[in-house]
Amino acid sequence: MRRTRLLYVENDPALRRILGEILGRSPELELIGSVAGSDQAMDRELVKKADVALIDFSLDQNGLNGIELGIALRNINEYIGICIYSQFAVQQMVSRVPVGMREAWSFFDKSAEMQLSDYLKIIKDTAIGKGNWQEVLQAKNDTQESESSVFFSLTPRQRSILSLSTQGNSPQEIAKQLGISYSYVRKELSRAYAILLPNADQSSDLKTAAVLKYMELLRMS
Repeated sequence: MRRTRLLYVENDPALRRILGEILGRSPELELIGSVAGSDQAMDRELVKKADVALIDFSLDQNGLNGIELGIALRNINEYIGICIYSQFAVQQMVSRVPVGMREAWSFFDKSAEMQLSDYLKIIKDTAIGKGNWQEVLQAKNDTQESESSVFFSLTPRQRSILSLSTQGNSPQEIAKQLGISYSYVRKELSRAYAILLPNADQSSDLKTAAVLKYMELLRMS
């Protein structure tokens, strides 16, 4: 059986050498190219020969990022699988790929805990068209739904109080603006903190953490 032909693109020379050597030793892979950036990766003959490309998202700041390079490679070889790995949250990356081009795209986090068998499964599955982009996108949607449920667990009064708190108002100022008592504001803030940060360490700065969490939920809602 023919080995899966892999093009590896990573701008970190140490990681490229170490991981490249590991991948190259696998009897299931043929490492046909290990390059630092998009300029070298865009060798048409190399791209046409590859079954799959493993690409770091963060490449040369003055060139293409991993997603853009993957799209460019797919325009040269419509059958090449694209694996994007990154130290950033890969859940946010699927939407950057045109819907009609997402088949045989996979995304995963860079991790020191990844074993050769983990890389092999992702690379080989992607090479035969079994990308994981749908699972990654679903995980993102599940996270958004979970965060949305947290937002709507807050009462309208708690959301009003938190909105004023995000603007820098003190509990006394919030009480005055809403025409309610200071003690009631404090009580509602405590309840809101428990909803937003159910596992928070009581010694931490709950106000700051809760305000940041609420602002994050507002951006998602």
